[in-house]
Amino acid sequence: MVHRRDHAHGRPAARAFRTALFRTDHPGSEARVTDFLRIAATLFVAISPAAAAVAAANVPARLAPRVVVLGAAVAAAAYVAAALGADLLLDAVDIEPETFRVSAGLVMAVGGLFAVWTGGAGHAGSWEDRWTALFPLALPVLVSPAGLAATISHSADGDTGAVIGAAMIVVALAAAAVLARFGRFGAAADGIARVSGALLVVFAGAMIVDGVRAV
Repeated sequence: MVHRRDHAHGRPAARAFRTALFRTDHPGSEARVTDFLRIAATLFVAISPAAAAVAAANVPARLAPRVVVLGAAVAAAAYVAAALGADLLLDAVDIEPETFRVSAGLVMAVGGLFAVWTGGAGHAGSWEDRWTALFPLALPVLVSPAGLAATISHSADGDTGAVIGAAMIVVALAAAAVLARFGRFGAAADGIARVSGALLVVFAGAMIVDGVRAV
């Protein structure tokens, strides 16, 4: 069931998006667990710890733990801000959550196709800079366009708490993968990153279809 409430502009807005891949009709705690797993799975393939590890494999020496922790903290703060500000953002640009769901799906699909093609997280440049924790670790490796799009879309559909919790877990996993230099296992990391990209395309397709049906 999709519960509806008035949008800030007076129009009804659906706030309980359920992708076709993870649809549930069970009320109560079971549905909440299923919703969290659905969101966590989406964010896992959108942020892609394996792709982050592949991108960090270009670092000549192991990144200092404080650099990785700082980058993860910045990324976590960015996802929290995106989740909490989702409604304000969509209100400011006058976009319905259902319409943004379609746009988010397109962004995620592009990110997934890029990951399938390259296996990386969108950065192949230098990591030798005093601002490494911010650029490129936090942006764009940990805070990806696909991750932000998924965060805003799910939060606008009323799942803010689950989104924040899932994002914290996935960012921690990505930071751990970077810190452990999982990217050294080239074939494994690259393969997982590409599979994650393919799954992201599938999830994005489901989101686009659901958004089109809801508009």
